Amino acid sequence: MVAGVGFNAAASFAQVDLLEARSHAVGDHKVLMFDIKNPQSVDHHFRGVLGEDFLDRFDMLIDIVHKLLCLDNSAAMRAEVKGPHIPLVATAEADQVGVMSGLLLITVRLSGGLRPVRLVLDSGANTPILFNTSQYMLLRPPHEVPVRGSGVDGSRPILSALPPQDVKIGSLELHSVPFFSATIEKDSLVKGFDGVLTTELFRRVFIDHADHFAILEPR
Repeated sequence: MVAGVGFNAAASFAQVDLLEARSHAVGDHKVLMFDIKNPQSVDHHFRGVLGEDFLDRFDMLIDIVHKLLCLDNSAAMRAEVKGPHIPLVATAEADQVGVMSGLLLITVRLSGGLRPVRLVLDSGANTPILFNTSQYMLLRPPHEVPVRGSGVDGSRPILSALPPQDVKIGSLELHSVPFFSATIEKDSLVKGFDGVLTTELFRRVFIDHADHFAILEPR
């Protein structure tokens, strides 16, 4: 089973001899295969997702402004990227609360939140989304907004617009960030975290997998 924001889909495993991203390659790599039931929901050139089980072998820089993904296994890039280090939730700690492996989790404080929330840094999302906000947000969603189209599994999720939030990530502060709220069923595979933070909020995102931190450069 493969899970995303608002969808679950049956999947099967396959083994590929070689998975390459330019000069970076991993041999005998396991991949998930599943059918897209709603092809209109994704770009026609989209063929899949490069997962953290491949990416976590490298330091990674996502340059959103210049639309570049840079991978490095020499430790050279981490010396060049400057900024506050945002701790990633440790894998062992994530496992204790049932989080799916391979997620880039950071701790975030919201101006309307009753407690810190754990959000997944996601380069595939185009807006920040919070799950089950009645459990930790002071402000209730003012109105529901139907999402145009549907998910890859054919579902039609309903999101609710939240008042813009001031966001604090370590020493980094973002102001008036628009969020949407989604209700997730208790038995969903999406559990152990509170939502998704799109990388589109930043100019660049650097991930040091070895030392478990992120550097986020705001726009």
